Amino acid sequence: MNILHISPYFPALDTNHAGGVCMGKEIETLRKWNQVYVLTFVASKFDQNLKKAHRGDPRYDSVTISPWTRLFHVATEPWMPAYFAARSSLRFAWKLIWAVKKYKIDAIYGEYASMGQYLWIKRLYPHLRFSIVEHDMTAQSYERKLEGSRGLRRWYLRYQLGLILKKEGKYCRKADCVFALNRKDKKLIGKRYGRKDCKILNLYLGIEDELLEREIGWEKREQGNICFLGQMGRPENHQAAMRLVKIAARVKKKIPGLQVYIVGNQPSEELKARENDYIHVTGFVDDVDGYLERATLAVFPLEQGAGIKMKVLRSLAMGTPVITTMVGAEGIDEDGEVIILAKTDKEFAERITEYLLDAGAMEEKGRKSREYIRDYFGWGVSEKVLKEVYGN
Repeated sequence: MNILHISPYFPALDTNHAGGVCMGKEIETLRKWNQVYVLTFVASKFDQNLKKAHRGDPRYDSVTISPWTRLFHVATEPWMPAYFAARSSLRFAWKLIWAVKKYKIDAIYGEYASMGQYLWIKRLYPHLRFSIVEHDMTAQSYERKLEGSRGLRRWYLRYQLGLILKKEGKYCRKADCVFALNRKDKKLIGKRYGRKDCKILNLYLGIEDELLEREIGWEKREQGNICFLGQMGRPENHQAAMRLVKIAARVKKKIPGLQVYIVGNQPSEELKARENDYIHVTGFVDDVDGYLERATLAVFPLEQGAGIKMKVLRSLAMGTPVITTMVGAEGIDEDGEVIILAKTDKEFAERITEYLLDAGAMEEKGRKSREYIRDYFGWGVSEKVLKEVYGN
């Protein structure tokens, strides 16, 4: 089978971005049984660097879009959600048609709901099987943004939500196959859009097999060391990191040796200004695992965002106990079997203090965390699902 993989940004295994890693692993897996070509958008310098790594590979093609291009499409396509219109492109459409003809494509594998806007290709080539991977429920993300919003922002978000529900629902219903990355999203897709046959793929953890088999000794942990991971250019991560700074001030009164590491690309000047003798803002790092190996806790006071959180999965896989909200736990462990759940700043401070003062409890929680990830998030489950759909 010849498959065309389309996505809103560049897929690669050698990236810290959860979605990019998952897309790269999907491509790698599908190539075990099929010929897979890639057509993607390049929307940032990060994408450009990933593109360079695949230069000369005829299986990869891309369309570069600038912020001005995205703004133009958002302004001229008011019938589309802005999040989807940002990936509208006539050049991409022509390349899509060209690739289907040139490579005799049998199936299109679209990442994220925004790629559903290219389902019209089935009118030209009815034989095509078009699948969509819902990395998160876009509608749910906007519903959460609505909470607490006021005035014009609230009106705008409500308007966008209406468009998203219409378009995302249409794409899910018309696709030949829909994949979700967690059980929660599968249920939501069935409830909201009537798509009951959604299949589940586990989010890939990067070097999962090696990581889960590797011995990670508790003796490497630095007492009082907690960390936060995230792409800091994303508003929900910035908000959570700023909240963690406030929470840490409470914990510091009871844990004098507290050290907090906020790890991730593009931290704001506002966040960097909060650095002191125990708050460390690292910016981009080559290896987040080093920080997780030294940390005794990973703390994510997330209030916004939707879908499964790669940083939470990665922390659990490293045996680093996680304290987070229901937003951070969704799709992973919403019952708090291994994740330590908290809601208010006071609860976060209490849970952090409680576990930092009990090394035995932290070590036991870390051991159970790794077992949980091994049992419920192994890539072997995803490989079996992909083979059932594309292995013939």
